Amino acid sequence: MVFRVACLGLLYLFASPLQASDYLSLKLEDINGPDWHVRGLSLQLKLDTPSDEYLISVEEIAHPALPSPAQGVQFHCRQGAMAGNQIQCKKGAAGLTVSGIKLHDINLSFNINIDKQLYDIKADSIKLFDGVFSGKLSSNMNRWRLTAAGRGIDLAKLSSRSPALTNLLQGYSFQAKVDLSGEAQGTLGQLSAAGWHLKFKDLSFADKTADYLGEGLNGEWLGDARLKAGNWSGTQRLAVNKGEMLTPFFYLPVSKQAIELSMGFDYQPKANSLALSSVNFSQGDFLSLNGKAVLDLADSLQIQSAEIMSPPLRISPLFTRYLLPVIANPLLENIELAGELAIAFKYLNNTTDISLGINHLYLEQGLYSQDKGTGQFAIYDLNGQLNWADQNAEDSRISWQGGHFFGGITLGPGALPLNITGNRLALVKSAAIPILDGKLQAEQFELTQGAKGPKIRFQGYLTPITMEAISTAIGWPVLSGQLSGMIPGIAYENGVISVEGLALVKVFDGDILIKQLKLEDLFGALPALTANLEMKNIDLETLTRTFAFGKITGKLAGQVDDLRLEDWAPVSFDARFQTPDDDESRHRINQKAVDNISNLGGAGVSGAISRSFLRFFEEFGYDRLGISCRLENGVCTMGGIESSEKGYYLVKGGGIPRIDIMGFNRRTDWSVLVSKLKQISAGGAPVIE
Repeated sequence: MVFRVACLGLLYLFASPLQASDYLSLKLEDINGPDWHVRGLSLQLKLDTPSDEYLISVEEIAHPALPSPAQGVQFHCRQGAMAGNQIQCKKGAAGLTVSGIKLHDINLSFNINIDKQLYDIKADSIKLFDGVFSGKLSSNMNRWRLTAAGRGIDLAKLSSRSPALTNLLQGYSFQAKVDLSGEAQGTLGQLSAAGWHLKFKDLSFADKTADYLGEGLNGEWLGDARLKAGNWSGTQRLAVNKGEMLTPFFYLPVSKQAIELSMGFDYQPKANSLALSSVNFSQGDFLSLNGKAVLDLADSLQIQSAEIMSPPLRISPLFTRYLLPVIANPLLENIELAGELAIAFKYLNNTTDISLGINHLYLEQGLYSQDKGTGQFAIYDLNGQLNWADQNAEDSRISWQGGHFFGGITLGPGALPLNITGNRLALVKSAAIPILDGKLQAEQFELTQGAKGPKIRFQGYLTPITMEAISTAIGWPVLSGQLSGMIPGIAYENGVISVEGLALVKVFDGDILIKQLKLEDLFGALPALTANLEMKNIDLETLTRTFAFGKITGKLAGQVDDLRLEDWAPVSFDARFQTPDDDESRHRINQKAVDNISNLGGAGVSGAISRSFLRFFEEFGYDRLGISCRLENGVCTMGGIESSEKGYYLVKGGGIPRIDIMGFNRRTDWSVLVSKLKQISAGGAPVIE
């Protein structure tokens, strides 16, 4: 009403005859409405123009459609009209400051009907943030509507000058060009509805630590919101059709198939609660997730409840596209996957439940090569349900049809009942895992995730596996005997597997005890093994027949201390093998074995037999035999059962005919020695250089 009286007074003055000057100046007091105000209003009217030309100055204007009060408003109307209760300006220019941003050279036009309280104000060519804006404000009695559009806007400059965006994007740097359009409407001082459509191009962003990155993103964000009974509800949709994003948890590449996120929302200001419904996230046929959530906005963003579900997803693209780029583990870079995975996530009352449905999973780590054959590890046709909860999780179960590790060591069909609660995974009850022609019986298994990494405890035993199956699987000559034993405990910590107690290998009618066995980086680029071995009552006739060494009868004992393998090749050890003191079996050795033993020690009687009467004897008697090797830096320091004046005894004769075999090379290149052993095991004679 005050504004109407003021305008009528102005019109009355404008209609009066003026002769003293070409301008009429008028300054009014503040004008106030229920939800708006105008302060420091002044007007200058030019009198000698055919159309009404005037200049309006305002110190401050506040209105619900403005983000903050406008200050320093200057409006110059070059083509206007004032008649009765109607004020018009068909052509004008304005300048003002809003939210600390100075605007100038704005093309502005308006039409105001004071009696009917109708206002139409249009503005365009607003140059701001390297872009151009336009807008229109219409008001009819107590209802108002604002539409706005902009193109070519620099997002970095916009966010730095907008307090709301600065707070929202705090800690991030942004670059992008943006086109936007939107509208808002309301009654008096109340916003009742809004809609927006934003298109972005070449969007790049990063946080201070570069954990969250985006590069070259193109897409759009649109949505709407309406106020009803004091609560807001609406929908929004985000689509990205170009670029890539990286986080510590996943990588999102956008190529031929766009990423889309859509949802409905309900916001209750009094309860500070935001409910998200019909949430859908997808990228073509690679990824599809849907869910809902309720957020508490009282102090800081907190999740009250959430659910996320997925249909069965193909595991291979899920892993290679989204997860592998953020996993810094060479072990996982050459994995092949097939099968499907369904995800179910639920959070309620501060508890979390996750369920993974596995359908026909095929996994192989270490691709097939001509030299190494199959990969290091594989599992075939894995199915089951894995359930995890931070407390009281339901039991899980997985089953498989086959697999292998280290190439030829095969796994038969099996199943495991598990419980995964908190940071602990445990075997629910004992289970048998078929390995080659035997079984690994697992009595206890527990994995705990600690601050320094995972810890594993295992107890069980190995039912007999024939050495024939093992040697064939790993490409050794066919061995006889069995591998079996108790496994009191296996522990894993900081990448090291330690076997507690003794592992017993029954082979060549004797026993091999494995002590202090440790494995490091088992499936990594450089696996390492350390152990101490003790051999008892090995039957030499079975051993030498297996490796085509020649025939030796008797028993053999020995030990290997400080054994270390790297990439499954020996790099150091201290080994000693000899005839046991209590061996009462028959000790015989044939000419082929004499030659092979002699050649391992350097020179000796090899060749001399064929030039003497000894060539008429097929076998010889011996009292004791033995050999030792201390491997360091690729060199084997060799010895025998005892030293002599010029060398050492490899075989000390006994009986008739008697023969002594001497060794003279104290230091031998390990690779040369291995080459000789390979030639012997293949049935050939070693080449002596």
